[in-house]
Amino acid sequence: MTDSDHTRRMLIVIAVVSAALVVLAIVWMLRPGSMTESGTTETADTGESTVAASAADVETMPDTAAAESTAPETETAPAADAPTTAETPAPSERVPALVVSVRIEDGATILTVDYIQFLTGDEASAAAADRGDESPPPNDYYIVNDNTRLREFTVQDGISVLTVVQDDGTSDPGGHLLPLNDWVTRLSGPAGDAFRSSFYWLTVSGETITTVEQQYLP
Repeated sequence: MTDSDHTRRMLIVIAVVSAALVVLAIVWMLRPGSMTESGTTETADTGESTVAASAADVETMPDTAAAESTAPETETAPAADAPTTAETPAPSERVPALVVSVRIEDGATILTVDYIQFLTGDEASAAAADRGDESPPPNDYYIVNDNTRLREFTVQDGISVLTVVQDDGTSDPGGHLLPLNDWVTRLSGPAGDAFRSSFYWLTVSGETITTVEQQYLP
């Protein structure tokens, strides 16, 4: 064998061995789990771990949008002014009463009165008969005063009083108005008994008399 043949054979052997080594290297590299930390397989595993972690985060994280939509309002509305309650006016009643006395106290007119019952028709006849008086009573009215309790009221300032008595004590069936102060003066004047002889209709609201109207009696 010549030197050239020997060299050619050595080159063929080297080529075959090199090819075999390359094949082995490729097979080794393709073996599962044989790639480095920067290889595809570990990268895929890492991707699976990342996806799993992301899924876990989704399960454990609160639903922010839902929480915001269901959370109760925390803003406090400004306090409204307390509603004002209008003072309820005292109920009024219109009652017949005799005027007992009158006085001025701290600038107010104080009237002492005695409530009565002013009856007409069948009621007047029955009451008169029960008491042994003429029944039916003259002029078809009868006054009952079984309760002698006296009551005091303040008279509303500035009102006028309807009276059926003249200044000389004679009757005035049509009636006329007197300012409150003038009427008070006449109650204590020479004709005071005449001004008190007939009863008055009083409108009483709470503790105040708001109208005073004398009843004419024939």
